[in-house]
Amino acid sequence: MRRLRTVAVTLAGLALVCVGPAAGGCGARTGLLLADADGGPEASPDAGPDADCSVDSECGGGDACEPFVCIEGSCVAGTPVSCDDGDSCTDDSCDPATGLCVFRPLALDQDGDGFNGPKPGFEPGAPGSCGNDCDDTSPLAFPGGIEICDGVDNDCNGVVDDGAAFIPTGGGAIRVSGDDYFQAGGGGIAFGDGAYRATFTGQSTRWRNYSRQLDLSGVPTGPEVPITNVNNDTFSGPIVWTGAMFGTVWEDRRNNDYEIFFNRLSPSGEKLGEDVRITNAGGFSLHADVIWNGAEFIVVWQDERSGGFRIYGQRVSVDGQLIGEQVPLTGLTEQAESPRLVEGGTTLGLVYNITDTNLRARVAFRTISPDLADVSPTELLSAGSGVTPSVVFATDRFIVAWHQRDGVPGDAIWAATVDARGAILEPERPVTVGAAFARTQSMLSLGDRILLTWADDRDGNYELYAKMLSLSLDELSPRQRITNDPSETVDPIAVFGPDGDVGVLFDDRRSGTWQPYFTRLSCVAGDP
Repeated sequence: MRRLRTVAVTLAGLALVCVGPAAGGCGARTGLLLADADGGPEASPDAGPDADCSVDSECGGGDACEPFVCIEGSCVAGTPVSCDDGDSCTDDSCDPATGLCVFRPLALDQDGDGFNGPKPGFEPGAPGSCGNDCDDTSPLAFPGGIEICDGVDNDCNGVVDDGAAFIPTGGGAIRVSGDDYFQAGGGGIAFGDGAYRATFTGQSTRWRNYSRQLDLSGVPTGPEVPITNVNNDTFSGPIVWTGAMFGTVWEDRRNNDYEIFFNRLSPSGEKLGEDVRITNAGGFSLHADVIWNGAEFIVVWQDERSGGFRIYGQRVSVDGQLIGEQVPLTGLTEQAESPRLVEGGTTLGLVYNITDTNLRARVAFRTISPDLADVSPTELLSAGSGVTPSVVFATDRFIVAWHQRDGVPGDAIWAATVDARGAILEPERPVTVGAAFARTQSMLSLGDRILLTWADDRDGNYELYAKMLSLSLDELSPRQRITNDPSETVDPIAVFGPDGDVGVLFDDRRSGTWQPYFTRLSCVAGDP
C-alpha cells in the first residue's frame, strides 16, 4: 500500500483524473470501494490517507471541504474548497458535509424598508458597515425619513421623537393574563407588525410560559399562546422584535435541570421551529436576556456549571441556528448573576450583579465585542448594594440603573454612566427622591435623553412613575404617576409602541394575587 503523498494537487491535475459523477466527481469522498457479499463494490468510511485507489471516489475521509483525490494510485490531499466571495458583507464558510459554500449575510433588511441595518460592531453608514438603517426593526426609520411622534428615529439623526414628552393616557391598566392562573408574572414585551406581544408565566398546576398579543391600547386580541408545553416548570423571559419576527428566551426544567431555551415567533405568536436548547450543562442556568443586533440574536444568562455562577453568551442566527460556541463572559471568582445586555455603537454593554466578600450584591459592568470574543475589565458601579440592574445606550454612553437592597429596598433608584470602552463617566448617584422605598426600574433611550420608569412608595403603596433624564443623569422633567391603585405595583418593562406611545408591562396585586398588566404613556410632540 502506497504512503500518502504530501504534495498538493493542482486544479490542472484534478482535471486530468476527473471521471464524472458516476465515480463521485472530482474531489468527492464517498469511501474506498470494497467487495460486498454479492461481489459488488461497497464504500468504506475509513478510506483516505495511505489508501490505494483508482478513482477519486475510493478516497474516503469525512470533510468535503478538505478533499482527498486519487493520483497515480494513491489518495492524496486535494485542493481545499475556497469560499471567499470577495464580499466583506458576508460570512463565508464551507459545509464539511457537502463541500458547498455558505455565504451568510452580515447585514439585513428585516423591516423591508429597502435599507440594510449595519453589521454588528459598526455604526450605521460607517465605512464597512454594509448598511445605514439606524433602526432596522421599524420601516418608519431610515436615512432621509421625516420625523414624527411615533417612538422611532425616523430621520436617523440619533434622536427618537425629537423634543417630545410622554404622559400617562389616563386609561387605566389592562390585565394581560387570563383568569385561569393562581398567579402570574410578566416576562417581556415588544412591539412589532402593528401590535404588542407580551410574554408571561402563569401558574395553574405548573408554571407555564405564554405569549399574548395586545392591540394598540393594550387590550388582548386573542388567547394566550403557549410557548412551552412540557411536563415541568417553565419561566418566561424577554422578547425582542427583529422587524420580521419575534425572538424570546426562557428557562425550564424539562430535562430535570433548569436550562435556557430560545425560539422565534411569528407576528401571530406561532413558533417558527423546534425549541433551541441553548445550554446543556450541570447546575442551573437562569435569568436569560436576549437582544437582536440587526443580524443575529445574542443570548446571555447566569450558569453554575463551574460551581459558582458565571455569565455566558451565545450567538443565534436569524434562522434560529447556534453560531459558534457558548462563551464565558465573566471570571470564575466573580459570582455573577442577573445579566442584562444592550447593543452600543460598536460594542455590547453587559451589566450584572456580583457578590462581594460581605455577601452584598453589587452592580458590575463590562463591554463585549459583537462576536463575544473580547471582554473589557469589570467596572464596579455600585459602592454599596445594588440589584435588578438595567442598561440602555444613548449617543456615546451606556446608562445603568438599579435599586439598593440591604434586607429591604433603599429609598431611591440609582444610576451611573459608562463610556463605549467601559470606563465610568458619571459615578453612581440617586436619580429619584421622595420615597421611603424604591424598587425595580426600566429605561428607554431616546438618543439625547432617557425615559425612566420605576416603582416607589411616595404616595403610600408601590406605584409606577416616569420622568426624563439627561445623558448626565440630570432631571429634565418631574416625576409623573403612571398607575393609581391601592394594591402594590412593581416591575415595569417599557417599550416603544405605535404613534409615539410607550407601552408598560408590570406586575400588580389588584386582583388579589400577582398578575401582569399593561398601561401606556402617550407621545406629545416637541418642537419640529
